[in-house]
Amino acid sequence: MRRLRLNLLCLGALCVPAAADELARQPYELVRELQIFQDQAALKATSARAEQREQRERIAKVASQLMSFGPKVWSDPRNMRAAIIYALSGGDPRILRSLLASGAVTGLDERLAKGALAYSERRDEEATKLLDGVDVEALDRSIGGHVALVRAMLISKTDQRKAYALLDRARVISPGTIVEEAALRRQAILAAKMKQLDAFDQLSSQYFRRFATSIFARTFEHQFAKEVVAHNYAADERRFAHLETQLTGLPEAERRETCLAIAEEAVEAGNVDMVRFAARLAAVDARTYPYEATRMRLYEAATLLVTPDYEEASRALFTIDRAKLGVRDEPLLDAALAVAREIARPPSAAQPSAESGGSPVEAPSVDGESARLFKNAEQALVQADGLLKEGSR
Repeated sequence: MRRLRLNLLCLGALCVPAAADELARQPYELVRELQIFQDQAALKATSARAEQREQRERIAKVASQLMSFGPKVWSDPRNMRAAIIYALSGGDPRILRSLLASGAVTGLDERLAKGALAYSERRDEEATKLLDGVDVEALDRSIGGHVALVRAMLISKTDQRKAYALLDRARVISPGTIVEEAALRRQAILAAKMKQLDAFDQLSSQYFRRFATSIFARTFEHQFAKEVVAHNYAADERRFAHLETQLTGLPEAERRETCLAIAEEAVEAGNVDMVRFAARLAAVDARTYPYEATRMRLYEAATLLVTPDYEEASRALFTIDRAKLGVRDEPLLDAALAVAREIARPPSAAQPSAESGGSPVEAPSVDGESARLFKNAEQALVQADGLLKEGSR
């Protein structure tokens, strides 16, 4: 039986245990197996969508299994902790709701269980109050990391310092798990928002080093890029050098995706140096990665329009294959082309600008989601106009 269980853990979703074995196992064993699967699926993902779908299916399956147990089983503290862990991990809240209604939960577990149920049912204010009175250090290590992570998430906007400390504890209590991954990802970004950039650099380096294959890595790359651009690393020689070292050390795929994220954020911020830096470091081979190369060429050309290299940028824009862009990038191409056409228009034939008392140039009509991009394009036109005047002197 022990060997069978070990095989089941290794095979994960590929093996479906026999019905008799399911009945023989305790709730804490079922939840532990679910945790092992979640850790392996999340931290060594090959297909984010497939992994997330499979996780949802397994969570639902465990819910039906847990609901089948009688009240006697829940007198075991391990099983009660398992029910709380299940709820805190995104499980069906009916389990805890049923246990609380039956009176099976008593003492400290009752406050913890009520807080976990409130969190599971998205009653965040109530969950915050209930869990605030729970000492994570006094809890069993199997559950302490989960509680620390949830508490930090609940108060991250109202008490950043406390949330930061709780994320640190979650990492220490639950190393090598999805709890640590989530805590480290959030702690790094929180450090940046608190303007603790040395900590941000250190924590983000640690995340890239340890969890680059997580299904949440793409999310982190975009959050990381946003903070790097927002804090203008290009203007700080020391941080810029560290960023280059950090990104150079990443595997090729992760470096390429992170550089694309940085370039995308830098375009919105109008940060030419950051876009050029990302393009240089990504070094995307157009033959191997045509879509990624097209995106990077778009980002670089769009920002170079408002520099002395605007003619080169304009030529690059008109050679971009729209079919190799995603839906998100097409509005940027339209906005950049609108700017390029205005720059190429002879001054005498140009439409009157807002500065001269005329109507502002109208950009092509696109979805409302692109309004911000076109606003940026109009602002870029003013800068481009200044460059044209400077060049005609």
